[in-house]
Amino acid sequence: MTDTDNEKERLRETFDAIASSFDETRAEPWEDVAEFIEGRGGTTALDLGCGNGRHLAPLRERFDEAVGLDFSRSMLELCDAPVVRGDLSALPFADSSADCVLCVAALHHLPSRDGRLSALDEIARVLRDDAEALVSVWAIEHPKFDGVRDEIRASGGDFYVPWKRGDEERDRYYHIYDRDGFESLVTDSALDGTVWESDGNYYARLGP
Repeated sequence: MTDTDNEKERLRETFDAIASSFDETRAEPWEDVAEFIEGRGGTTALDLGCGNGRHLAPLRERFDEAVGLDFSRSMLELCDAPVVRGDLSALPFADSSADCVLCVAALHHLPSRDGRLSALDEIARVLRDDAEALVSVWAIEHPKFDGVRDEIRASGGDFYVPWKRGDEERDRYYHIYDRDGFESLVTDSALDGTVWESDGNYYARLGP
């Protein structure tokens, strides 16, 4: 295994282990995501890095089919919707098959820029010509990073954030973005669109 493969495997094991406690505090859709979904419709929507499936329910209300993808089996077992186990950087979906794609708080877990760029290119591949995607990553401006921003910048954005519940603590890999870094990634991808910051996250509304 490469170092990237090892990092992915460690992260998958972490999310498998914390799935139940994650589900206890991650039940409601994010407001920015709900606003993006509002008024949309079509045949197929994809939620990439769907976790416990909290954004699949609003997608099902507006699309004939909503499919979630995640690399954690334990997370997928929490979803009340069709799901697929897979990798963001190599999607198991056909070209031009999606009317809408979400990738919320997932891209930043991929442990290499090449992998994150491949994920955006894969989103471009599966989107229909007139469709859009919403992608979000953690922003360095998030209050959680008060006091450690210099450390994050010194590491090039690579950072481990602990998940703590009771006596259990597990580190999760993140690539923490500043605005220039996220906009650069989008520019280098096969997607085009706009980036904004909201509640400590960068969002990008993107199309092929």
